[in-house]
Amino acid sequence: MPKLSKILLIAGFLVTAINLSYVLHSYIYNTTSSSSSTSEDYTFVGYHQDKGNNFMVIEKHFDSIITDDTDVRQVWSFMNTDFASEKIDYNIKLINGYNYQNLIERTTDFTLVKLNGSYVDKFDAERKFISAFKKFFDELFTLIEDCDPEIETVNDEIHYAAAMEEEKYPHMEGKINVYGGHYRENYLDEPIRTKDMLANYLRLSDDEKTALKDSHKKFLDKMPTEWPADLTSYNKFNLFMKGDGIVYLGGGEYFQLAFLSIKTLRSNGSKLPVEVIVPTEEDYDVDFCNKLLPMLNGECKLISDFLPENIVHNITGYQLKNVALLVSSFERVLYLDADNIPIKNPDAFFNNKPFVNRHLVLWPDLWRRSTSPTFYDIADIKIDYNKRSRNSYFPGDARGALADKSKYSMHDCEGAIPEASSETGQILINKRVHFKTLILSMYYNFYGPNFYYPLLSQGAAGEGDKETFIAAAHKLNLPYYQVKEFNREFGPPNEFNHHQFFGMGQYDPIIDYIQSNEDDEEFLRLEETDKFVDYYNSKRPTYGHNDEDTVKNNYDYHMFQSSSLFFLHANWPKWFLEEVFIENYHGRGPLDADDLRRRLYDKDLPRELGGYDFEKVIVKNLKWCFCETTQFKLTGVPEDGTPERAKICKEIEAQLKYYEENKP
Repeated sequence: MPKLSKILLIAGFLVTAINLSYVLHSYIYNTTSSSSSTSEDYTFVGYHQDKGNNFMVIEKHFDSIITDDTDVRQVWSFMNTDFASEKIDYNIKLINGYNYQNLIERTTDFTLVKLNGSYVDKFDAERKFISAFKKFFDELFTLIEDCDPEIETVNDEIHYAAAMEEEKYPHMEGKINVYGGHYRENYLDEPIRTKDMLANYLRLSDDEKTALKDSHKKFLDKMPTEWPADLTSYNKFNLFMKGDGIVYLGGGEYFQLAFLSIKTLRSNGSKLPVEVIVPTEEDYDVDFCNKLLPMLNGECKLISDFLPENIVHNITGYQLKNVALLVSSFERVLYLDADNIPIKNPDAFFNNKPFVNRHLVLWPDLWRRSTSPTFYDIADIKIDYNKRSRNSYFPGDARGALADKSKYSMHDCEGAIPEASSETGQILINKRVHFKTLILSMYYNFYGPNFYYPLLSQGAAGEGDKETFIAAAHKLNLPYYQVKEFNREFGPPNEFNHHQFFGMGQYDPIIDYIQSNEDDEEFLRLEETDKFVDYYNSKRPTYGHNDEDTVKNNYDYHMFQSSSLFFLHANWPKWFLEEVFIENYHGRGPLDADDLRRRLYDKDLPRELGGYDFEKVIVKNLKWCFCETTQFKLTGVPEDGTPERAKICKEIEAQLKYYEENKP
């Protein structure tokens, strides 16, 4: 029997409503009658639709057994489309939903293994497993320390002094402007980030470059290239490197943020297990880890259980994310920052491109990349500065078509890491395929504050671990995909009518990848159609001069014709209860400068979501977590019965009432 993807998705084939109805009906009938396992039965549900260009994505939904013709109508009702109207041509793509039946079977098999093993065997295996993990980290950090470049930090004013004195390019104390290089806005006043410009800021001596280059090569030559056999042989009675799951880094007051995110995740229908990685026992919260989280199919995992004590207390800040990924149980991981709130169910990510063929998915930051050319020299990454292999400027923008090779945007050149810079509030990674990526990025993070953070960012916004993952994968020539749709800021407008950065929106990688058409010949390439030309003619961006331009901006501009907002990284303000609802987060809370109630993310968030009031959903979930679920104590949350808790819940009610009275 031919696959539906082949029926619907022959390159360039557009089906009419009548054809679509017939094909879906026929395929459902044949699948139902021939299926030999209920785990392979599925219905069709809508995943995404863009009525502006008739682009539609349909998902195989494995939760129900198909029974009759009524299942055909699931597509119609979800899409809210009148297929009985005049014939319309549709671009259609079929994707896989997550087969939870397979998850249940894996869980059952694992439970049987545990039941059939003796308690002594389980105790012994776990003891050996933990010892093997500590040995792994001890050897890894011994190697990293053995590769010490033995030079002083380059992350100081001395190494930026020349740029500050020369003032050849815009700078902030010699560093690249923190909020410069707006990738979507492409302000006219922002210079092209050529090799010359990016070499202008951080200046290293020849001896410093040699020391770092020797250190980098030494580590590459000696670093482990696959998981130690001990770890994968002593994991019979635990879940290490088995299955898929969602991972947070938590601890202390961050548990309240993780609680909100996980509640939202479960409300969206995600059924994958969750782990919250906690640095040390001091960061552990008994009520959250032992009572709340298990009821949401999650558990806490202590980093300090798996690292030697001398290493635990030397790993802080940005470096924790890398360690958290290494110690997390799952083989395939969606990592989320605790302040990152999923708008939809992400489980299908694990069963579709780009993850199934790239094994690492990263998302963009708001700005262009600011990696120093010196990093590429140190890492021995070859760049052809005379060959432009991509164009990060919009169609029709002369800056992306200059013939002068010295004026090429450096990260458009062959061999360079592509635009934009990375924002790692979410990472999707296969830890088996990308083991070496995690190891090399651990080296970058260990020496990050003194060397690699400035080499990769040069003082740009969010300088830290965020560029180390893509840099490592790029150096190792391992496959990865960076979502191309622009990161979108949400927040009230400022005096220049630009949005403040209260939260950042990231987009669905599946929808993004379909339209990028990097290796998928079954989808009609948008660039080959008249619709592509029409789209860019009608949506041609208008260039402002800078972020103080009150007339022109590209806020509503998208990389692709169709996009689907998926994550809200609520990073400034974070939803800390006391700070938001009692202190008003230093003027960034639900009350403006005149003490008038407002939306934190303005009306652009529901507008981007087709009217779905996700900000209201967040506050409703806060109410559920902290005003209805009151029998638990969490770090940083006033206890139930205190005036502070009562005030918080009163403010939450007032905010919900505001949403009801001021619908988007």
